[in-house]
Amino acid sequence: MSGKLKMDEIAALTGFSVSTVSRVLSGKSYTSNKAREAIVKCARQLGVLDSLASGRLLINGIAVFAPQRTFTAQGDAFYLEVTRGIAEAVAPHDVWLTYCGLEEQRADINVFLEKASNKNINAIIMIGIDDPTVHKLAQSLGKPCVLINSQDREGLLDAVSPDHRATGNLAAQYLFEQGHRRILNVTSLRRETLYWRLEGIKEIYRQYQIPFDNTRDLLVTEGFSQAESGSAVDDWLRNTPRDAWPEAIFCAGTSMSTGIRSVLEKKGISIPEEMSLMTTDVQELDAHTVAAVSSITIPCRALGVEAVHLLQNRLNRPSAPVFNLLLKGKVAERGTVARATRHAARVTVTR
Repeated sequence: MSGKLKMDEIAALTGFSVSTVSRVLSGKSYTSNKAREAIVKCARQLGVLDSLASGRLLINGIAVFAPQRTFTAQGDAFYLEVTRGIAEAVAPHDVWLTYCGLEEQRADINVFLEKASNKNINAIIMIGIDDPTVHKLAQSLGKPCVLINSQDREGLLDAVSPDHRATGNLAAQYLFEQGHRRILNVTSLRRETLYWRLEGIKEIYRQYQIPFDNTRDLLVTEGFSQAESGSAVDDWLRNTPRDAWPEAIFCAGTSMSTGIRSVLEKKGISIPEEMSLMTTDVQELDAHTVAAVSSITIPCRALGVEAVHLLQNRLNRPSAPVFNLLLKGKVAERGTVARATRHAARVTVTR
């Protein structure tokens, strides 16, 4: 049956005009919720949604929730790039985006409900929000919802995240392949995703049959700031005999690497000749921002793009299994990781 006949049939079954049916199936926003819901339901029953072009977005409005720091001048570069990915994905379509700051752990329920229940909103994206109460509320609203860099405990919501375990695994594997065995891992553990990354690091230690010692191989900070990470590493080095210093430092973010590098330079430690330095960073940031340190780059903007695709899939296939999409990072070598000599590696293994 041709597209025109399908629209005629949907119009006859729903009682709405062919032009209204056309607007809804084209992803236009200027239709009522009642009309849109009836037309989409009918189109799904007739199998029309299965044959729609994958680029067509049947969403009127998306409410995007993220930690408040995402929207500040010196905000979270990671999450900011995710929001840019969302905007990029919906740019060709007539979709209204609204943004709202929420606490990661103790979100304001009233604010969430006010924004998410708006009649112009029929899809929700939450970035880095770990509050299980908000997750349950989102699921109860009956609107497609995707979590980014988070996962609800009951597994009822679609999610897309960096593969944190693989990120830790890839970083540790890379450093081990360069001959390093004495590695100081500097990270905050304020989110579960960071524990996953740490588990990926420990897996490589087990593969190389080297015990992971929390007192020697791990330095935990409260946050990710340049000042805090620099101070923590400075204290650690001052309280550790020089012959026990690490051959390499792997830290959890670009700001941390900046603080750590400053401390190493003040102590006269040359990078990478005396100590290698590696971090994670945002793949899409300008080269001059991240070019200083070798890293595992995270495809942050792609997280936003894939979240929009998951929303569309959920709308088209409401009974499909819940998805948990993991995106891989990759090594970006920028000259701050040296290849250890065989002799140095043997000494470390013996130790």
